[in-house]
Amino acid sequence: MIRRVNVTDDSVDATWVKTTGLPTLGRLSYSKKHLKCKPELSEASRTMFRGRLTSAFAHLISDPKGFSYPIELLQSVKTDAVEMEDEVEAAKDKALATMEKLLKKTKKASEKEKTSLEALALLYALVVFQLLNGESDAASVLDELKLCYDKLIRGKEDEEGQDVSQVLVEILLSLMSRSSLLLRKVAQHVFTAFAGEITAEGLALMTDVLGASESAKGQQALFDQNDDEEHDHDHEDGSDDDELDSDVEMISANGDADDDAEDGEDADMAALDKALAAALDTHRLDEDAAAASESDSDADMSDSEMLQLDEKLVEIFAARKKTPNKKQEAKDARATVVNLKNRILDLLEIYVRRAPEKVEAYGLVLPLLRCMRETGTKQVGERAHSVLAAFKKATKGGKAEGEDEEEKVDFDILERIELLKEIHEEAAKDASHAFAKAASTASLLVASSLYRVDKRLVKKVAGVYRDTQVQWVMGEKKVAAGLFVDWVNWCQSHAGAAQ
Repeated sequence: MIRRVNVTDDSVDATWVKTTGLPTLGRLSYSKKHLKCKPELSEASRTMFRGRLTSAFAHLISDPKGFSYPIELLQSVKTDAVEMEDEVEAAKDKALATMEKLLKKTKKASEKEKTSLEALALLYALVVFQLLNGESDAASVLDELKLCYDKLIRGKEDEEGQDVSQVLVEILLSLMSRSSLLLRKVAQHVFTAFAGEITAEGLALMTDVLGASESAKGQQALFDQNDDEEHDHDHEDGSDDDELDSDVEMISANGDADDDAEDGEDADMAALDKALAAALDTHRLDEDAAAASESDSDADMSDSEMLQLDEKLVEIFAARKKTPNKKQEAKDARATVVNLKNRILDLLEIYVRRAPEKVEAYGLVLPLLRCMRETGTKQVGERAHSVLAAFKKATKGGKAEGEDEEEKVDFDILERIELLKEIHEEAAKDASHAFAKAASTASLLVASSLYRVDKRLVKKVAGVYRDTQVQWVMGEKKVAAGLFVDWVNWCQSHAGAAQ
């Protein structure tokens, strides 16, 4: 099935997937009356088929036109094999009705509006499938989606004045935090469609994640988990090479956190070893001297003593089996946080490409630099830098991707100059070549934004560079010389263009 789904450019295979493959998987996953199986399918088998269906969706929606596959299957498949409470059933029916309304609106919508409508319909379909799969929080997500639909599509005012973009971002973050290629792709589709609607507060929810500690404490803070809660590390068949590379990078870069976890684990194991030695009346090789001074009059055990020893050994080995592998838990927690950071950076790159001239986009610059400086994972730092580079590149074109005309945005000039100063402060906090290059990219990004609005503002920008250079020469600030070299090259480039 997956092999045939992958051949997206073959019209015969695409037709088979749509008319036979997906409907068959849908019936095997959710239908009862419309499925003739002997013996009757077990719940374990249905769960397996649902996993295969999810993997197929993940491949299909890689093509933007593939958004219709989950929707069309949901419209046609009978879900009588899934038992639901009346309240949950009502939530599902209401969601399907809203999805139908979205699809109806696409027929009269412009291309830009159509993209947003289709993306939200896809998100509705996905959450309904989660509801059918027994996801505990799916019903509450549907309530939040209704708020997004009312505000973003119907233009209905929220009585509580809630920022709907924050609600949407929270939903997408929830999807991105799971180990699912499908959820990640759907989140990217939806975010791309609504990037222009995301407010500064919505973006702040994302940049807060970038500042999280890459550790068990950071994971607990992000996911509000208890220490004894089990973590879901199930991966779908469709996980890509990027995710695999990320896992390898994260696991190999744990540093001190691993050492601390290993120390704690060694202490726990030592305690268990001591209990085992006491039960067996033995000792370690390094305790020979102490053991020699004790009584050497061992006797054969009776049957009752042997039974007591067996019971004691069972207890000890059971305790040893339950002892958590703290080193592995630390690695897993770090991997979870780093994975989420990488996915957030994917979304932020989409944002800066789609809306580079928005004032809110410039609020990402400092969090990206700080993320790069504070992360303990090289890959995260490189991704943060690539987002800044994509931002700078997007502003050179004069208009954002998906926009017909250049939109000149008004902003507070003093605030933008203050941002430039803060970037220079950041530049002095890390002497590494990679960070210096990123700081220079961010600095020229802001300088260019001021120059585009009014060329005379180059005097203000030059003043900031001059002050930083003086502090550098006086030894008050440690910055890379490349910051000033790049600035001179920028000046030379614009001077040549002005002649």
